[in-house]
Amino acid sequence: MSRQRGFTLLELLLALSIFALMSAMAYSGLTATLNAREGINAALDRTQSIQLAIFRMRADLEQTTPRGIRDQFGDSQPALLGSAENGITFTRNGWRNPLGERRSNLQRVGYRLDDNGKLLRLHWRVLDRAQDSAPLETELLSDVESMEWRYLAENYEWIDRWPQARSDINRNPDAAPDNSLPRAVELRLETATLGEIRHLFYIVQPQGQGQLGLPGQPSEENQAEPETQETPEAEPGSATQFGL
Repeated sequence: MSRQRGFTLLELLLALSIFALMSAMAYSGLTATLNAREGINAALDRTQSIQLAIFRMRADLEQTTPRGIRDQFGDSQPALLGSAENGITFTRNGWRNPLGERRSNLQRVGYRLDDNGKLLRLHWRVLDRAQDSAPLETELLSDVESMEWRYLAENYEWIDRWPQARSDINRNPDAAPDNSLPRAVELRLETATLGEIRHLFYIVQPQGQGQLGLPGQPSEENQAEPETQETPEAEPGSATQFGL
C-alpha cells in the first residue's frame, strides 16, 4: 500500500508567510489608489467651485449698469464702488423675475471676504435702501487667504480704488456721484489649495451715457434736432402719385 504524505509545518508556515506578504502589498497599493482618487475628486470639486464662483461673478459684472443708489443713511453712492481689499459693490441689470413681482430688474450686488476666509456674494432686495435694509449673503468659496481688486480706468491705467478721485467733490460736496464704469476689473484670489488665481472681467460700456451717468440721457451738447428730409412733389399722372 502507498503511503500518503501531507504538508509539513514548515511548508505551511512558508505558504502563509508568502500569502500575508502578498496581501499586505495588495492592500497598500489599493489604499494608495483610493487616496489618490479621493485627492483627485477633492481637487476636481475645488476647481468646479472656483469655476462656478468665477462664472457667477462674470454674470454679475458683465451686467453692470451706471445707476447710483442711496444707502441706509440717505447718502448717494456711485454705480460701482470698490477698493483693493475691502470688496466691491455695484448695480447690475437683468435681475430675473420669474414670479412677476412688482419690482425693478436692477439689483445691487457686492462681493467681500469675511474673517473666516469665505468669499461671500451679497445682494439687496431694493436699490435705494432703508435703515433696516440688510443684504442677503451667499457663500461661494472657502479657504481663501486674500482677495484683491484692480480697476482699469479710461486712460488704460490700473488703479486700486473706484471711482477715481474727483476735484469737484472737494469744491462741491453735494456734487452728483461719479457713476462712470471702469473698462475692466481684475480679481486676484490667493487660495490655500490652488495658490494664486487671477481673472479679468470686462465691463460693457453704456451707450448714450449722460452727464449724471444715467443710461439713455444724452447731454445738452448732443441734443441736436432731428434732420427733416423734404419729399419732392410727384408730377400729375406719374407712377409716384398713384403709389406705384
